[in-house]
Amino acid sequence: MKTAQGKIRTLAVVAALILLTVAAGCFDRPLTPGHRTLEGDVWVLKLDDAGDREWFTVIDSGKFDEAFSIVEIPNGYAIAGSVSETGDFHPVPRGILLDREGTVIWDTTYPTPDDRRGTGIAYIDARGFAAAASRGLVILTDTEGSERHRTDLAAEGEYWAIAPSSAGGWIVAGGDRVARIDANGTVAWQQPAGGVSPDSIPIIVPDPMGGFLVSGEAAEAPGAIIAVKFDDRGAPVWNTTVQGGPGERYLLSAVRQDATGGYSLLAGVTDGEPAGVLEVSLGEDGSILRRSTINASAPVTWTPDGGYLSAVLAENDYGGALLRVERFDEDGAASWTSTQRLDEYSRVVALIPTSDGGSAVLGMYMKY
Repeated sequence: MKTAQGKIRTLAVVAALILLTVAAGCFDRPLTPGHRTLEGDVWVLKLDDAGDREWFTVIDSGKFDEAFSIVEIPNGYAIAGSVSETGDFHPVPRGILLDREGTVIWDTTYPTPDDRRGTGIAYIDARGFAAAASRGLVILTDTEGSERHRTDLAAEGEYWAIAPSSAGGWIVAGGDRVARIDANGTVAWQQPAGGVSPDSIPIIVPDPMGGFLVSGEAAEAPGAIIAVKFDDRGAPVWNTTVQGGPGERYLLSAVRQDATGGYSLLAGVTDGEPAGVLEVSLGEDGSILRRSTINASAPVTWTPDGGYLSAVLAENDYGGALLRVERFDEDGAASWTSTQRLDEYSRVVALIPTSDGGSAVLGMYMKY
């Protein structure tokens, strides 16, 4: 028979485990403590070039809404995500288009016979969108979000990315492979992923001169990040793994190609001292040219003028959250800090600079 003190200790442990699961974002299914069901909403915050709030949009279907990526297009912002019936976690891919004022232009789901999350989205001129979903499902749409073709690679992996290919069509990466899909949805080729882990969304950087880079968590070295350069046919050219010190883990946030033909990576540093953001410069051959640490938080990305943007939840519980977005100059000195009070427990999903000099933050509410 348990004592009162023992019961209290047991309840405290259970509560702590629930909070840790939520904080880690480990949502294999909505949590259902008692008779309550977790509901997710998608939100987007737009800031101007001084960090002032321009608009804040919440997308609430009344179901369990998820979002995984956001891209800017000429007339607004496209989001890849999924939606599930509340309390019955069977996600289907979803695409959302916002105009430049944050108004929803269209919000479309793409039914699948099995559970699939929409995790990547890309856009080419006026030809429409391509979305990547779990296990290598690629959905091509027109500019209004209406499906015109789908290709199913029937691969492994929950999280897939997609980007325009310099050879035409699209590059998709996730699970255990990379592939090129032509503009009509035909698979041009498929190749092994080159050591990128299937447990997180990779980042694809097309090379205008041919080929592309795929970067993500290293499959063979948890906590490390790997960058793999491929040629136009998907053959690996080189790969580089970036590892930290004992107990240090990296969470990849942004990758870009430099003017010299090399690449730069930004990754959040976790479980290490001091915490911050690691910036790595790679040469054209994948050699590590420089490593430095920035006093910022992930997600983090670059600004067009050579600085950085960073977002973090300074406070976060079921009474609400405090989002802090900061801009740093190229030397890491803070230019401005913007704080925004959020109504619900939240997750920050992505942060992008925008063409008007501002930024957009994609996130999710988690509420009962």
